[in-house]
Amino acid sequence: MNNDSFSKNTSKTFLKGAMIMTVSMVVVKVLGMLYKIFLYRMFAAYDDAAGFSMSSVGIGLLSNAYEVYTPLFALATAGFPIAVSRLIAESITQKRYRDVDVIYKTSKKFFISMGVICFALMVGISFIYVQLIKSPDSIYAMMTLAPSIFIGCLVAIYRGYFEGQRNMFPTACSEVIEMLVKVISGLSMGFLVMKFGMDEFGAKGTVFGKMYPTAEMAMQRLLAYSVAAAIAGIALGSLFAFLFLRIYYSRHKFIVTDEMYRDSVDARTQRETFRILRNTAIPIILSAFIMNISTTIDAVVIQNVLYNTCRVNLDGLISQFDPKYSAELYNMVQGEEIKLHTSLWGCFANALPLMQLVTTVTQVFGTSALPNVTAAYTSGDKKELKQSMETVIKLTMIFTLPAGLSLFALANPIIALLYGGGFEAEVSASILRLMGFSCIVVAASTPVMSMLQSLGKVNLPLILCSIAMVLKISTNYLFVSMAELNVTGAAIGSLVAFTFVFVAGMYLLIKHSGVRPDFINTILKPFICAALCAATAYGVYMLMNRFVSYVIALMIAIVAAVIVYIVALMLIKTFDKEEIYMLPKGNNIVTILEKLHLLR
Repeated sequence: MNNDSFSKNTSKTFLKGAMIMTVSMVVVKVLGMLYKIFLYRMFAAYDDAAGFSMSSVGIGLLSNAYEVYTPLFALATAGFPIAVSRLIAESITQKRYRDVDVIYKTSKKFFISMGVICFALMVGISFIYVQLIKSPDSIYAMMTLAPSIFIGCLVAIYRGYFEGQRNMFPTACSEVIEMLVKVISGLSMGFLVMKFGMDEFGAKGTVFGKMYPTAEMAMQRLLAYSVAAAIAGIALGSLFAFLFLRIYYSRHKFIVTDEMYRDSVDARTQRETFRILRNTAIPIILSAFIMNISTTIDAVVIQNVLYNTCRVNLDGLISQFDPKYSAELYNMVQGEEIKLHTSLWGCFANALPLMQLVTTVTQVFGTSALPNVTAAYTSGDKKELKQSMETVIKLTMIFTLPAGLSLFALANPIIALLYGGGFEAEVSASILRLMGFSCIVVAASTPVMSMLQSLGKVNLPLILCSIAMVLKISTNYLFVSMAELNVTGAAIGSLVAFTFVFVAGMYLLIKHSGVRPDFINTILKPFICAALCAATAYGVYMLMNRFVSYVIALMIAIVAAVIVYIVALMLIKTFDKEEIYMLPKGNNIVTILEKLHLLR
């Protein structure tokens, strides 16, 4: 990149970068959700031929592969790119221009080493993990996913390098490229494996040359191969992202001019640079690793509890669902060949992307205001600190509350629209209703934890998250073991754990900042408006569904809910003019609201 790309207007540069990253995050999350939906729909087409739920079992196998991959990937890449970014930005600000190349070379050695180590760990751990979760067919997807860790580490080198120069374009663009390749190539390969496998099975009774004792076993193995082929798109996507970043680096890398070289102090050694990077990265790595490894442990607990329930209380478990699905469910438990627990886990995985989409979108609003919190706390300006904290909380609640409550109100038609009908849709909808509440506290706890870090209390979020994860695993075990709740109990565990994080985090934030936010304006008013929004969505949907298809009814309900929510926000004066002016096109918005007499 050109060295004058560092803007003199730091705030403008920051906001531009935040906007670019927000757009890319939304695009990536939507594409990821579509990938899972299309994969589910593809497998669902073979449900009748297989004699069991290919769709939910397939998504369960897909999700299992991520349970080992995610914590190892976090261990390899969570903290170091941030540390690289910070040190590069600091070095350029301090005119230590020679350090930039040293940081790049040091990070490259680290990431390549971590990529090799974590790749080997995933290969080794996967064989143990599939035995723990009683899902041996998951091994194919896990082996296919393993190379993505190494390639992802190569990608992280360049993302941290350019982010440190306040250039978010390479990261955002590479993320979109990665996801597009994953979706297109993954779905194509998964489809082709399923098609050729079905054609061979229909003609010869074999799957890729191997005979199986029963048609159901043959279809189960073909499903495992197809999921592995679909997940291979992730490694291919990471490879394309790396190639893009490597080419971009060759054309836009930081160049130290002769004048800058003369002004710069001597560069640090690679050993010294690594020590600085390590000290910065370790707390971030630990927090990310604990969060992700606890999720993996959680997955083991949930699937084992469901597996044991299938063995000791199958009748009680199946009686919780509509009797018309009984034959299908009993068919997924044949002696030691139990697939029902994987199917239920797949239903949980179907609902999860919708919650993650909400939390991904809303967390950006809190992040963008954090520099103000740090600056106000450092300067001792309590008035500015209070205003900054309230802005973070209010923006988070204004976007999270209506989304979460609307997911609760419209869970059934949303799941039906995305995944169709059947047993899986009913289970996923019941999970999504609870996740509607969970996404509120998950999204709200993220900026609270970040604000604690901005006050210098870097260990408190780690402690709170560690306690929450123990609480989550314990409550999940308790609730999932109840046949009446089964996999829905996992959503209750998340709600309990993150409610604790939000409440305890808010208490500690008030205690250490010495500032008490105005909860009426930041939480109560948005909640009232969000409740009206959700009630409108539910009422309009139920009314319109009598006259039109559920899809049209859902669209009308969403539009009506949005209108009611915006009007309610204005009528109870949730925003003032100054806050609206901060939004994109704020001047135009204020003018329109004043003409409608919704703002004074």
